[in-house]
Amino acid sequence: MSRHLFRLAPLVLLLLGIAAMLMARDLTLGEFRSPGPGLWPFLCATLLALTALVLLVVDDPEDYEPWTRGTVGIGLGLVSLAVFIVLFQEIGFLVPAVLMLLVWLRLFAREPWRWALPLAVIGAVVFHLVFVEALGVPFPDDIVLGG
Repeated sequence: MSRHLFRLAPLVLLLLGIAAMLMARDLTLGEFRSPGPGLWPFLCATLLALTALVLLVVDDPEDYEPWTRGTVGIGLGLVSLAVFIVLFQEIGFLVPAVLMLLVWLRLFAREPWRWALPLAVIGAVVFHLVFVEALGVPFPDDIVLGG
């Protein structure tokens, strides 16, 4: 069993690609001359699924490094990103962005508090200004900035 553990990631990506293809298809694909909203996601999901399928079949287990403490860090980074996404949808951008930047600066960059806290706040504000003000990206209502 453990000798086939390296196939787990490609299998998960294959299933994710297939699920994304089905969801994109529901958005309507359209045609290349007149693409629908699901065409580009469908093409990306197809590429993901095909790449995962190739990895599932021909990948060499000798290419993989053993699990280390750094692997746990990658997992924590992904979990913090998932928490950010949920909080972003529920309470807006600024608080989740500050929290995520603070976690990443402290845990991954090992910055001291005196640098991590101001960098997290400034970083979140700068990201907000770039995306909302400069680029006009609509963000959910923010509990700090109001509606």
